[in-house]
Amino acid sequence: MLILHTSDWHLGRTLHGEDLSASADAFLDWLIGLVEERGVDAVVVSGDVYDRAVPPVDSVRRLRRALVALCARAPVVLTSGNHDGPVRLGAFAGLLDARLTVVTDPLSVGTAVELGGADRGALVYAIPYLEPDLVRQQLSDLPGGEDQGPPPLPRSHEAVVAAALRRVGADLRRRRADGDERPALCMAHAFITGALPSDSERDIEVGGVASVSASLFDSLGLDGGFEGHGLDYVAAGHLHRPQDVAGASVPIRYSGSPIAYSFSEAGADKSVTLVSTGPTSVLSVEEAPVPVLREVRVLEGTMDALLSDPDPGAQRSYCSVTVTDAARPAQMVPRIREAYPHALVVQHRSPAEASHRPGRGAVASRSPREVCEEFFEAVGGRALDDEERGVARSVWERMRGEERS
Repeated sequence: MLILHTSDWHLGRTLHGEDLSASADAFLDWLIGLVEERGVDAVVVSGDVYDRAVPPVDSVRRLRRALVALCARAPVVLTSGNHDGPVRLGAFAGLLDARLTVVTDPLSVGTAVELGGADRGALVYAIPYLEPDLVRQQLSDLPGGEDQGPPPLPRSHEAVVAAALRRVGADLRRRRADGDERPALCMAHAFITGALPSDSERDIEVGGVASVSASLFDSLGLDGGFEGHGLDYVAAGHLHRPQDVAGASVPIRYSGSPIAYSFSEAGADKSVTLVSTGPTSVLSVEEAPVPVLREVRVLEGTMDALLSDPDPGAQRSYCSVTVTDAARPAQMVPRIREAYPHALVVQHRSPAEASHRPGRGAVASRSPREVCEEFFEAVGGRALDDEERGVARSVWERMRGEERS
């Protein structure tokens, strides 16, 4: 089989207030075309299809259009991420067409989605995002007393994901004993240790433990490890950089987001992942680069350097621009945006800015008037001249006089 792994669409997201709907439409149109062109047998989407629990109406319509087109070409398995509202996303999961499987219920973990036939197929274990406070009692398999249920799992992502993987292991052990050696894929929306985050993911730290050990996917949450044919690939979601994760023998990969959602992702290539499986194992893992409708770039330099010969590519891109003149240039923002129409962030940082900023101890030893002057010098990147200092002093004196009166 050829299985396409993608995640983190974040439909409805903006970049510093800029609407990214056109970029989302361009990606989804390309994805539908890729599925048809490559003859993809199944699509797995590992969470965060929406950017918020209650998505805008146009995002709901956009997802519906994409899923209708994808399901006309291949089965789709979709899980909820930490941005999605699992109850809303999975409200009608049991009524959906057989070609669309939406997994949002933690108690469904451990039930394999069977793709293809018995001799040419794969098992997909879909694990939605697990919020520890909400599921550590539901998924608990800890020993309890005779007259009471099991105690809750520890309050961490590692504990609840390990419990979910033990359910996966129990089902796999039964299937392997019955002679089912089809490759097994696991979908997981989590921060797996060893991966690199960016600035655009929402923090999922709970109880001080936000990460999940990669080795869990080898052991399937068992202290003694999983014996026999376990997982063959982990289709991870949550982190926006496409990357492989070390620390386990099973291949673990984040497909990454298809669109850059922060300037920390400038220069990063976006992709989806194509996983080719044989009768009993994964044969190959391939990146398919996603075309970018509008790049993100980070620019820095003096006003003259930025305006003298603008790069046409930068002029078409979403830009974060830092102007490094000694003093803040007049009309800085409109002049930059005239040259770079899609500059979403424009800021000034002088080379001497840090040296002009007093520490906390220094502030305590200065008068309020001196602190005010220090502030203007730090922001402007130079010392105030006599006229400016006189204006600041007169304003301060007038304020003090009004306060006394």
